[in-house]
Order: sequence, then structure tokens, then C-alpha cells
Amino acid sequence: MFNALENKVIIKIDEVEETTESGLFIPDTATAMPETGVVVSVGPGRIAMDGSIIPTGIKAGDKVIFERRAAQKVELDEEEYLVFLTDHILAIVEE
Repeated sequence: MFNALENKVIIKIDEVEETTESGLFIPDTATAMPETGVVVSVGPGRIAMDGSIIPTGIKAGDKVIFERRAAQKVELDEEEYLVFLTDHILAIVEE
């Protein structure tokens, strides 16, 4: 496993339907809308000018909505994860 640093977050993305109900394939470019996933790891937070750490307010296990375009794709043990700044998380989904 791996851990996020500073104000970065690692997310396991939710599976997205790649075809419509009628069987048409949906390309990645057509799904540039925000997506959902579960937070796997969160860094301790942003480092302020005085050296203190500003926490993110996000924790492992949170289901979040994020914009995928801002992410870096990483594969570990045949699993795909996304890594990006916590600033690119749009919302936490409360269930």
C-alpha cells in the first residue's frame, strides 16, 4: 500500500458504466463530469508559511465527488487509484 503526502489524497474510483442500457459504448471523453470514489489515504495537510500543518477535513473511508481531470493515475497490485490535491475534491458524500 502507499500513503499520501502533504495535501494530497489517494482515491479508489467507483466503477463507471462504460455502456448505455442499449449497449452503446461511452468513451472517456464523454464522461468528463465529476466522479465518485472512496478515499484510501490522505496526507496530513497543507504546510502553512509558519511551518504548521493545516488539516484537510477529509479522512480515509470518505466517499467523495471529484474532478478526474486533475488526477494522476497510479496502478498498484493491479488496482487503479487516482492521486491529486485535496483542493480538487468537490464534496464529501454523506450516506
